[in-house]
Amino acid sequence: MKKRHSSLKNSLYSKLVVTYFIVILISFVFLAVFLSVWFERYYYAERKEKLISQQPIFNNMMEGYKYGTITPKTMDSQLEFLDSYLNTRIWIVDRYMFVIASSSKEDKELFMITTDEMYDVLKGNIVSKEGAFKDKFKTPMLTVAYPIIINNQVAGAVIMNSPVYEIKNTLNNIYRFIWVSAVLAIVASTVIIYFLSQRIIIKPLYEINETARLISSGEFERRVSIASKDEIGDLANSFNTMADSLQKLEDLRREFIANVSHELRSPITSIKGYIQGIIDGTIPEEKHEYCLNIALDESRRLTRLINDLLDLSKLESGEFSLSMGQFDINELIRISIIRFENEIEKKKINVDVMLAGDSLYVLGDRDRIGQVLSNLIDNAIKFTGENGKIGLKTTIDDKNVIVGISDTGIGIKEEELKLIWDRFHMVDKSRTAKKGTGLGLSIARQIINQHGEKIWVESKEGEGTTFYFTIKLGENI
Repeated sequence: MKKRHSSLKNSLYSKLVVTYFIVILISFVFLAVFLSVWFERYYYAERKEKLISQQPIFNNMMEGYKYGTITPKTMDSQLEFLDSYLNTRIWIVDRYMFVIASSSKEDKELFMITTDEMYDVLKGNIVSKEGAFKDKFKTPMLTVAYPIIINNQVAGAVIMNSPVYEIKNTLNNIYRFIWVSAVLAIVASTVIIYFLSQRIIIKPLYEINETARLISSGEFERRVSIASKDEIGDLANSFNTMADSLQKLEDLRREFIANVSHELRSPITSIKGYIQGIIDGTIPEEKHEYCLNIALDESRRLTRLINDLLDLSKLESGEFSLSMGQFDINELIRISIIRFENEIEKKKINVDVMLAGDSLYVLGDRDRIGQVLSNLIDNAIKFTGENGKIGLKTTIDDKNVIVGISDTGIGIKEEELKLIWDRFHMVDKSRTAKKGTGLGLSIARQIINQHGEKIWVESKEGEGTTFYFTIKLGENI
């Protein structure tokens, strides 16, 4: 059992887990990369906006410097304060690109900045660039430069150099948080999928698989106990329905074997007894002919039973072909009734025949349809008591002929109506004068199905039964 469970897990469970893991891994990696890129751009944009937001301060500072209200020394002091607050190296240049103030004493030697970016800024544009002054700074810098505008004219520019390592450290912390969260999410998702797959898919499938194995070994009473309202639950219900059908079929098979064994044993025992009696002289000579006739009848009954079994086997396996042709169904009904003349007279049964015209040609296999009629008439006689009545009727319905065989016998219980066509089913034997093997109706249905036609029954317990079947109307009516 454990080996089978392991095999099931290896074949399905491992595939599910690996598939889920790959999907989750790709999803979280994609999400982590997306968030990392997005946070980097967002943080750089936020840093840039923060530096640009200081523009009014520099405008006022430059305006005071221009009109003599702020000295260069005061500007340097104010820039040093902003430098410590923003952790950003700040330069202020005039419109001729001369440095007029700096936030660091190390930059006092700067005299003039002439770069392409500077020309662009003095035209009124904002420039941001990483590593713009590699020769000046030992560490990478994010440089943001924007013009100082006084009276709608560019009076100079502010160059702000923010250390990239500070940004990188912050981003690295964010990256670390994102990737750790992704790893934890992958692990948690894998664990959840593991237990959910075990509970929702693997264990139910294992139970179904194990139950199927037990049923195949002959334990037909086994069922799966899965009550989930999903596809697995539907599969379990279908499986249990199939198991019910198999158990019922097995019960019918056993009953059929018992019935056939009895039916075979009875004629064989009779034949053996009569022949043995004749041989050893137990039966007087004057009764030999009588006993031999009985033995002959029993051998014929045995032959019929075997032929029925062979016919049913061939019909169900499709090993026979129909010999299609046109024949008079009314004539076939009359001949079939004559064959049962002795049984009809013996039980004093009245026969009511209502046929559509003298001749009614249909298309089908005459011998096989005759077999259907014989089986149905035999049933009608068998279940009809003395002085009862059976009826045979043909009617034309569009391009078909409907044949009906009715009786005033014991009828069929409502719960048995759907079972009478089963291969081994027999109506309550205790209420019939003659035991059967439950093959007649199965053979009749198979023959009608092979013709592509329909057969059905209407019955009411205690009032009688009527069987109907259809057959194609022939060309000559």
